Amino acid sequence: MGLADTSESLQRALLPVATLRLVAHAPQHGYALIAALRAAGFTKAQGGTLYPLLRAMEEDGLVASRWEVPATGPARKVFEATSRGLAR
Repeated sequence: MGLADTSESLQRALLPVATLRLVAHAPQHGYALIAALRAAGFTKAQGGTLYPLLRAMEEDGLVASRWEVPATGPARKVFEATSRGLAR
């Protein structure tokens, strides 16, 4: 049984843990996080779910964000785990 087979409510409950684990591994922008979460079986992962979660995690001091300006393309907000987030 994979994560895709679990109930939507269980996926929703696990989403903060999975998101924190991803940004603890390496700083990532939202689109990359959504892609990684979907690849891990979070079939309902989308911006409308992820960005409010990241904002709440930032307010709780678990993640920090910064703007990254690539040589080409638009600026994007990158999220990374804080020391408090890593301790969880």
